[in-house]
Amino acid sequence: MRTALYSARKKAHLTQEQVAERVGVDRTVYNKIERGKIKNVPVELALKIAKVVDGSINTIFLISDSHEMHII
Repeated sequence: MRTALYSARKKAHLTQEQVAERVGVDRTVYNKIERGKIKNVPVELALKIAKVVDGSINTIFLISDSHEMHII
């Protein structure tokens, strides 16, 4: 299943390595976020990712009551 994050990254013509470098995480961490293996993404990181892939945070992540972001 492709996630909204995967689609936004591809639309921005970026590799996982490029996004990871720009947001300050290891590529393996970013890969897990993109594949939905990391369910609770800190809000700060989610905002950085959305900005880098030029996507709307509302279309890439869901905000839970605990203010954590969940990949969709």
